[in-house]
Amino acid sequence: MQAMHRLLKTDPTPMLKKQNNFIQRFLSIVFFTPVIIFSIFWSAWTYFFLFFYVVMLAMLEFYKLLKQANVAPMRGYGIWLGLLLYTIAFSYYLQVNYSPLLSYGCIPLTILIYVATLYSRKPSNPFLDIAATFLGILYIALPCSMLHYLAFFNGIYSNQLILGLLAIVWSQDTGAYLVGSAIGRSKLFKRISPQKTWEGFWGGALFSVIAGYAMAYVFNILPLWQWLSISVITIFTGTYGDLVASLLKRSVDVKNASEMIPGHGGLLDRVDSLLLTIPTVVAFLKITLLYG
Repeated sequence: MQAMHRLLKTDPTPMLKKQNNFIQRFLSIVFFTPVIIFSIFWSAWTYFFLFFYVVMLAMLEFYKLLKQANVAPMRGYGIWLGLLLYTIAFSYYLQVNYSPLLSYGCIPLTILIYVATLYSRKPSNPFLDIAATFLGILYIALPCSMLHYLAFFNGIYSNQLILGLLAIVWSQDTGAYLVGSAIGRSKLFKRISPQKTWEGFWGGALFSVIAGYAMAYVFNILPLWQWLSISVITIFTGTYGDLVASLLKRSVDVKNASEMIPGHGGLLDRVDSLLLTIPTVVAFLKITLLYG
């Protein structure tokens, strides 16, 4: 990873900055995308560990952002509770060594978050610190735990829904970036994210719908109308997820959650579109199964 950073790190002139960022983004995609696809495709366990690390690292980045806002979340307890929630949900759907008693493991960790505040060296605002700890769990760990519903949509592990959803989200993000960079003029939400434009939004929408249409022919787990519905959902939840993350970062005056992924920022910057999309897609599928 360090070697990759040294390879991509340059000192561009203003004229070359956009081109250099595009190259960094492209090389990061070439490096990370096969790893992600392989992990999801290979087995339920490689999928589990992939998103296990996503939850852990994204929550770590989130809590670091909060510390810059002079909030002191119980970082260790929050991450452990988030990972436990993610693991319990996976165990439930996998039906391997699952016991309802596992859920009780969340109770002592939840209590410890409150108790640990008593021993904090700087409990300037304990209400805010406790709330921030649980916000990390609700914002990151809970949506990733709901991802298991898509992984085990038909009762057994299948990579189709997850790969399809990622393809749609990535297409929307790529379309927004390419079109916005090329012809973006009208600001979408200048107060929150000055670089996002309406042109980029519609470019992302077009790419998302095209990807949804393609997924209906690549994966037969859902009919065409449901894939297209997921595409439409992603257009809005992906955009708002990105804007919410931008609002959080802007509040502490940083552009990216970290510099883990060259050209993209941190891991949280890469999954922010998914954090609102996953729960909405799960709700959509449950409703259509119930009333469809």
